Amino acid sequence: MLFKLLKYDFRAMWKQFSLIWGAALVLALVNRFTLFRNAESGLHSGLLMFAFGVVIAAMFVICISFVLDRFGRGLLGSEGYLMHTLPVHPWQLVASKLICGMVTWIISGWVAFLSPILMVPFDLSDLIQFPWGKLFQGILKHPDVPVLAAEFCLMTTSAIVLSISTMYLSMSIGHLLPHHRKLVSVAAFIGLYIILIYFYTRVFTIRLVQYIMGLTTINIHGAMLTAAFTLLIPAGLFLAAVCWILRYKLNLE
Repeated sequence: MLFKLLKYDFRAMWKQFSLIWGAALVLALVNRFTLFRNAESGLHSGLLMFAFGVVIAAMFVICISFVLDRFGRGLLGSEGYLMHTLPVHPWQLVASKLICGMVTWIISGWVAFLSPILMVPFDLSDLIQFPWGKLFQGILKHPDVPVLAAEFCLMTTSAIVLSISTMYLSMSIGHLLPHHRKLVSVAAFIGLYIILIYFYTRVFTIRLVQYIMGLTTINIHGAMLTAAFTLLIPAGLFLAAVCWILRYKLNLE
């Protein structure tokens, strides 16, 4: 059933983001051929660069709005009457929204990363000829690079999960009250981040971090795995609280 929920959420994601993702990549390609032309096309290049910046900024604003809207309207709002009648557990509903939100942020991040590369009016072979090109090639040949890349992706994904789970719990706390739910949600979001700061500064002491790193390896691998681990602990607690609220305290009136 989770896969059916994901199919429904991914369809909504594609309808909302296919246009803006495509627009960002197309504008990057257009800027590639106009950005460094003669002065006569300077105004057009400036306008295209401005449009590209607006699209990238709008993409991340829509990402946040999408995550909030899909969870709020789908589980706490008008669509909740239908979603909560499905033969699924609350954690499956939350997991579907969470996975879809994660994929949305990851794809948007890749689009924002690839777009400037597409704008550079040089061939990749030309760029490799620069002095730092050989250094980059040497780094890629290092045997630990694939592992480090995978661990970095894990750490980044953990940070995304924590951010989204904090939003979900804030909205769920705001939903517990009959009035001023949005205001309470904002206050809850600020309060949760204060708790996170206290959590990381008090609970995860230097000795505990060193112990966790010792269980892995005392090197950069252990550092990134420890960072991912410490991010996922509060994220798991927040998601568990969200599921509990949806199961026992849900009020769609």
